[in-house]
Amino acid sequence: MKNKIILLSSAALLSACASAGSVSTQDEVTIGAQEAQQVNAQLPMVNDAQVNNYVNTLGNRIARLTSRGNELNWQFQVVNSSDVNAFALPGGYIYVNRGVIERADNMSELAGVLGHEIQHVVKRHTVKQMAQAQNANTGVGILCAITSVCNSGIAQAGIQVAGTAVFAKFSREDEVQADEGGFDNVLRAGIDPRGMYTFFQKLLAEEQSSGGGGATAGWFADHPGTQDRLADIQKKISQVPPSQLQGLQRDESAFQTIKARVMRMPPAPKTQQ
Repeated sequence: MKNKIILLSSAALLSACASAGSVSTQDEVTIGAQEAQQVNAQLPMVNDAQVNNYVNTLGNRIARLTSRGNELNWQFQVVNSSDVNAFALPGGYIYVNRGVIERADNMSELAGVLGHEIQHVVKRHTVKQMAQAQNANTGVGILCAITSVCNSGIAQAGIQVAGTAVFAKFSREDEVQADEGGFDNVLRAGIDPRGMYTFFQKLLAEEQSSGGGGATAGWFADHPGTQDRLADIQKKISQVPPSQLQGLQRDESAFQTIKARVMRMPPAPKTQQ
């Protein structure tokens, strides 16, 4: 019942606003906090202070330099799932699956994923998507609409909704904006943006070898058009002077420490389709 109350509260806030543009920052933060409470209650989370502190430090290093850096109280958490995925809630709540950390070879690859999700918040894509779900009156749970967790089966208790998560994907335009802005976000933070390219390239290769299934399926469901977007990222890399790229940070011992820590953890709960 508590989770349903949270969901209804978020819906009530949205129904009072005709579009994402009319949702105030205060309302966005309130909605995000309510949805984060539901996510934390129903998804398995990594409860390791060292891992979460590192991801928060890296995420805030990137987020604080964006146009909304001081406007939001950015928070980053790790979901205990080996599936490769990440998502953002309104108000600066970013979630990344442990599967991203497990597959990242260096800090810049994790930073690329965080930079992408941060940009969704900067551009208010999550608020827009929630407003679309509410205005369409489809009966879709707002949380499902912005995270696809209802389809993934990752929450053992399940999130109670009616209908189909028809708004589970951002538009292609939103994803391109998140790629381009995410690239700029990590570059601004002094991190090598080529990590975004190498990580996406790695996921694409894994997806192709698995025939569209496996641990990367959720990423490609939520982040469409990856192959075309790789070419866009490569173009942006070519526009950065080689001398500047050489001076950017690609890895750090702290990342390798927390990755090793994650790899030693008990296996993540199996997703239930």
